[in-house]
Amino acid sequence: MSPVEEFLNGPYGWLVIFGIIVIFTLLTILYYTKKDVYDPEPPGRLLYGFLLGIVSVFPALILSFVGIIILILVLGAAPAILQAILIAPVMEEIAKILFVVHLSKSDAFDGPLDGLIYGAMVGAGFAAAENILYGLGALLSGGIFSGLTLTVIRSVTQVVGHPLYTGLAGVGVGEWKVGLESGKYSKLWRSMLFHGLWNLAASLQPDLVSIGGIIVVIVINVYVLRKELRRCIDLDKDAYERGYYDQKEKRLEMKRNQIRQQIQSRNWEQTQNTWSTDNSWNHSTSPQMDKKISLEDTGVDSRNYEQPDRQSGFYEEPVSKSMDQAPNFCKICGTKRQEGDRFCRTCGNKLV
Repeated sequence: MSPVEEFLNGPYGWLVIFGIIVIFTLLTILYYTKKDVYDPEPPGRLLYGFLLGIVSVFPALILSFVGIIILILVLGAAPAILQAILIAPVMEEIAKILFVVHLSKSDAFDGPLDGLIYGAMVGAGFAAAENILYGLGALLSGGIFSGLTLTVIRSVTQVVGHPLYTGLAGVGVGEWKVGLESGKYSKLWRSMLFHGLWNLAASLQPDLVSIGGIIVVIVINVYVLRKELRRCIDLDKDAYERGYYDQKEKRLEMKRNQIRQQIQSRNWEQTQNTWSTDNSWNHSTSPQMDKKISLEDTGVDSRNYEQPDRQSGFYEEPVSKSMDQAPNFCKICGTKRQEGDRFCRTCGNKLV
């Protein structure tokens, strides 16, 4: 027995299987994420999507078990072929798309390309977990070479496997998010269809026919992936050229400014309530001193303070008494004024 065979058959054979899965998973993730040129997604959100894909294995198992019970109740049995081409594609894709819809609640998720990429991240996590389970299962039941063979086949074809299936459904979620589709699950059928075709090809007998079927399905999946990526990238490019992402960033900055103002106002109210109930407070202090101390505690510059208008829906930003009575923040977009500014640097609104 060669040193390689001794190593593989030793206690470290599972590490080789795990290493293959990690390498091809990273390559799959890089392939999809590098397509997002105009508005790259936050790495943290991508990682979150991948982890959700791993978690989705558990609800998929539960749903598949329910599907098998339904088959038994309806048909009196649960044929393996129906489990492969019907139960697994339907239940697994439902489990995964629910996590893609959850990811779509983020402001970073907007458009068909984002839907495809986040769907691919969920699919990559699902595929990685599934490959580990299948690879280690084959290792324990058939030995190291059986485990390696199955792991390599599943890992090499992974890019047009679960990431593609869930990505195709994710495109529908992305189109729904920006108003191009009426329903978030409008393209879920595509993921189920291509998943079912793969399982059908893998279930054919004899093995030679199955291999031929898998090759045909791989060719179809590669064509579909390239076509869908090209369409989504073109839509993303068009949005970029129309200035959509610049407008999006301004809207998000306005939103962040409003949140900061609301937090600042709440802190001011809490501070005032605390002082009003504190019997040990020195009431001989002048109202102006009360006002200055409370603002220092909330992080607001007391020199530019003016009592907020509590009749409005949210508290406005304090108004400066310097710089010719100009506001510290633009009332239109919330951008902070710099010394000497007469017009907003973001939207051009006149400040004085």
